Amino acid sequence: MAAIPQNAATAPGPSELASTDLKKVITTRQFIFMALGSSIGAGLLIASGQALDVSGPAPLLIAFTVIGFAVWVTMCNLGELSTNFPMGGSFYEFSVRFISPAWGFTMGWNYVLNMIFVVPFEIIIMVMCARYWDPSISALYLVPGIICGLVVIYTCGTRWYAEAENLFGILKLIVIGVFIATAICILAGGVRTDPRPTVDLAYKQWGSGAFLNGAPGFFFAFATAGTAYGGTEMLGLTAAECCSPQRVMKLAMIAVRIILLHLVPVFLLSLVLTSRTSPLGAAGNGGSTKELISPFVLAVTEANILVLPDFMNAVIVTSIFSVASACVFAASRALQAISARGMGPRFCARLYRDKPVGALSIIFTFSLLSFVKAARNGDEVFVWLLSLNSCSNYLTWLSICVAQIRCRLALKRQHKSFQDPQAYESPVGIVGSAVAIAIFAYGLVAQIAAAAKSPLVPPPPVPASFIGLLVVVVLWAGYVLYKRDWTFMIPLNMIELGPKEAMFTPATLPESDQAPI
Repeated sequence: MAAIPQNAATAPGPSELASTDLKKVITTRQFIFMALGSSIGAGLLIASGQALDVSGPAPLLIAFTVIGFAVWVTMCNLGELSTNFPMGGSFYEFSVRFISPAWGFTMGWNYVLNMIFVVPFEIIIMVMCARYWDPSISALYLVPGIICGLVVIYTCGTRWYAEAENLFGILKLIVIGVFIATAICILAGGVRTDPRPTVDLAYKQWGSGAFLNGAPGFFFAFATAGTAYGGTEMLGLTAAECCSPQRVMKLAMIAVRIILLHLVPVFLLSLVLTSRTSPLGAAGNGGSTKELISPFVLAVTEANILVLPDFMNAVIVTSIFSVASACVFAASRALQAISARGMGPRFCARLYRDKPVGALSIIFTFSLLSFVKAARNGDEVFVWLLSLNSCSNYLTWLSICVAQIRCRLALKRQHKSFQDPQAYESPVGIVGSAVAIAIFAYGLVAQIAAAAKSPLVPPPPVPASFIGLLVVVVLWAGYVLYKRDWTFMIPLNMIELGPKEAMFTPATLPESDQAPI
């Protein structure tokens, strides 16, 4: 592998960093729908039901609100960095540039491994959801068809991937909109097939059952929220193939979408879902994950509404397929970017007809892990993959916030400022990033604490809760020892901020600091 610069002072400029040569073919229209539906997947549509069952509605809503705020801050930071430093690899490159090469290597591979293993995770979820219609159907029949569908999308190229995601994004908005409208009708007493008293319905959920399982239940809700918002940062990778990355990243940072597409559905779900049987069959009933039903489908089924549960389940299956497709996209682009920098296999850095074929071949090879669903006790893989995903999400978001803080501090230390007056800047600044970092750190601790004293029956293996952290430590230590680069953080005055004439202008300096003419 190629050598990595030992300090930022000799690092290449922004135009040379991780050049991917990927064509900019994604339009603003396609990006908008990808932004709206990027984080709507198994975390929200599936795992939120288990968290509601284990934690109760209050901790779940608190966790989604707090993590949602931190994710919004992260997206603002990603927008600030992406619009002023557009480059392939996105947040991975920001870690290399503003923190250290060792941490950038670690975050790059952490994200790649996360996305690679999320693909079989999502395929397993699709198999579980398909059993809503036929519980006896085998994964051996479904998995090959799902993988072939993913291959077809990527054979057609980025433009058709974007069109497919456009369609999937619309379907996600439809299913969320339909559920919100249906839940409001149920609460208003407008569903004649629902025999439940509407007043008692809301009171039962938010009365004595608002908080369940004490502190472990509260921790469990935060671990679930970490998974539910996963995928939002993919927009940073997608923007690299957009026609105007500066413009589209500004469109992605909308707090309203977090409120309407996450908080409102979760709140309404807590009001209309009365079943205390976990959709994952893991809490309190000794069930099996083979009986998976989305809590949104279950809520509509409880109201005895015909046809609608089948429609919603079908759309949810396509939504999860969309997440699997997006993970293939994100993993292939991230793997190609870090390989182009010399931090991965060389064949993964090469493009064939504008497609990272080497990276895609590795990802689709790992997707075959989804066949483990057909094995005995294969459902246990679900727990491990879920924990790995949540931990990786928190670390990725935390790194973006740290990179933004160090970018701001480096600008101040080097007496520089953004030249473009239209350049986007995060409205919450360094303070907001610090708050988000504290929230993500709490989420990591909560995940381990929830596993150590788990409210689930049977409890998940404790090592699954910190497998993500273990992977990060091994990657970081391996890089440091192999490269003999002991730089923990690049000094602020050595961070490469790009050519002054292209991106920055010297800020107004105190008279004593100005050089004599």
